Amino acid sequence: MTKEPICNAENYSQACELLRSGLVKHVRLGWQIGGDEFFQIASDWCDAGAKIKKYDDCFVISVKGFPIPRQS
Repeated sequence: MTKEPICNAENYSQACELLRSGLVKHVRLGWQIGGDEFFQIASDWCDAGAKIKKYDDCFVISVKGFPIPRQS
């Protein structure tokens, strides 16, 4: 896993807020994420260049210098 700090999000809104803040590069999706939420995050963030990887029992979304997606 990455050596940079990882913040934990407890829901979809919190994950998006953390990612949009620009203060963190890695956010752990720390809830029982459903298929709809997963594909919404993938649509919102991965299309703009973010990466989602599975580590153990959770997903981590990582962002690098790219434009922040529009808010839904």
